[in-house]
Amino acid sequence: MNWKFHLISAVLLMLNISLASANKIDYYVIADQARPFQIETKGADHSGIVTDIVKEVFKDSDHQLNYHTYPFNRMISILSSQDQGNWITYGSPNWGNVQSENLSEEPIYTVRHNLLFSSKKPIDYTKASDLNGKVVVLLMGFDYPELQPYFASGEVQEMRVKNYQSAFRVVDRHPGEMVFVEMGSRIIYNQNQLNLDKSLYAQQGFNDVIPDYSVYLALSPTMDKEVQDYINKRLKVLKKQGKIDEIINKYI
Repeated sequence: MNWKFHLISAVLLMLNISLASANKIDYYVIADQARPFQIETKGADHSGIVTDIVKEVFKDSDHQLNYHTYPFNRMISILSSQDQGNWITYGSPNWGNVQSENLSEEPIYTVRHNLLFSSKKPIDYTKASDLNGKVVVLLMGFDYPELQPYFASGEVQEMRVKNYQSAFRVVDRHPGEMVFVEMGSRIIYNQNQLNLDKSLYAQQGFNDVIPDYSVYLALSPTMDKEVQDYINKRLKVLKKQGKIDEIINKYI
């Protein structure tokens, strides 16, 4: 009788471990650089567009959300080496690597890049050649293949800065000469965070050079099918309820 009891106990234990593993969701956050999509303070106090959407997806569910915060390159290395488990972050077909391999059915945001310049001497931009002789300011660590031909030809000069404050400062100090290229959402978010006078700057769409594209939730390639189906169903519901737009509007 004892052996039957032990066998049943062992089977139940294995089922519990399997269930716990299926319910565990590892959410990966990029440290410092992903605001307003992922906002954190030393790996804690998590918020942001993507984070709040992920929270809503799993709200009141049996799934346990575990946060992992790493610098971007470290995060990609970790995710690329994982061949099992249910992890989630955000990504796009445009980005390549693990951030494009298995995406949610529903996009969560449309990325639009803008030109930011000083309103003291606005730039009349209608086409890429209007930037000839200008300096394009970019944040360190962010690369735009669409801009490389212009830099390589020497038509446009490239300048790298460490943060948004530096980008806004150089644009303000060099009206008509320098433009900052960045996601419109990040420009607005960081202007608000720095309490800048927005009337000092003007923005212009830049999708003729960097086309708009959609951002999705990026899921582990081996994610449990039931979990993935749950995520996709929840996203459809949240979008229909207007909850995703509500979250986005909170940050930009």
